[in-house]
Amino acid sequence: MVRTLRHVAYHLLDALLPQQCVSCGVWLPAGRGLACEACRDELLAALRRPYCPRCGRTMPPPSIHEDGCARCRTEHFWNVAEVARVCAYDPAVRGAILDLKYRGQERNAEYLADLLAAAIRARPWAGKLNALVPVPMHWLRRWQRPCDHARLLAEALGQRLKLPVWRCVRRVRHGPSQTGIPSKQQRFENVRGCFGPASGLWGRVRGRCVCIVDNLMATGATVHEVSKVLRRLGADPIYAAVIARPAAPGDPPSQLPPATDEVLATP
Repeated sequence: MVRTLRHVAYHLLDALLPQQCVSCGVWLPAGRGLACEACRDELLAALRRPYCPRCGRTMPPPSIHEDGCARCRTEHFWNVAEVARVCAYDPAVRGAILDLKYRGQERNAEYLADLLAAAIRARPWAGKLNALVPVPMHWLRRWQRPCDHARLLAEALGQRLKLPVWRCVRRVRHGPSQTGIPSKQQRFENVRGCFGPASGLWGRVRGRCVCIVDNLMATGATVHEVSKVLRRLGADPIYAAVIARPAAPGDPPSQLPPATDEVLATP
């Protein structure tokens, strides 16, 4: 009920009052949506970039193979079957992600969920999903942040995909944020053993197809740890969906196909 009222309130405000673009902050005329035309064009271009479905990295098509790309085929830590993502960490989504995560702009979750729903619908496994699982936030971190951004994103995404949100994984150990930790090895060590099963949904998860939801995936360490818990609970298969996968050193540049509104169309 609360989620429905919040959703209605966002749309009423957007229709009655001038709003700011969720990406760049420019003021928008009432009823023009959540993003300005310039940011929408930039986003449409970003959405057309080819990426590896195994790891979510932006890659040129010749580098993408059935068993992964030129980078992730040599990485053995992947615990998910595939990754759906909107784009790289481009300015078109960076502002929206940061404002949601650190400034509590909850309406941004609606905008980002529209984008992520389109990305998931483009994957062949979209119709197999039974539930969405947000990356959990420790209660101490929740005191420090204005909102639980992954949960809000998962709930908005669940409304669009008609899927339940199962909070069957919890954060059992508080640790430093992954932001600012430089190396891949340090990031994996930082989240090792941080997650465990939550009570109440254990039996429901076994044998079900679930999708982990988060805003960003840098090294894949957090998704890796959450997926280990889901595997212990019996989930199978496990996918992941994120707004952005930031480029890492060594990732090759890719060509930008022509932008089109079709990538945002819902079936």
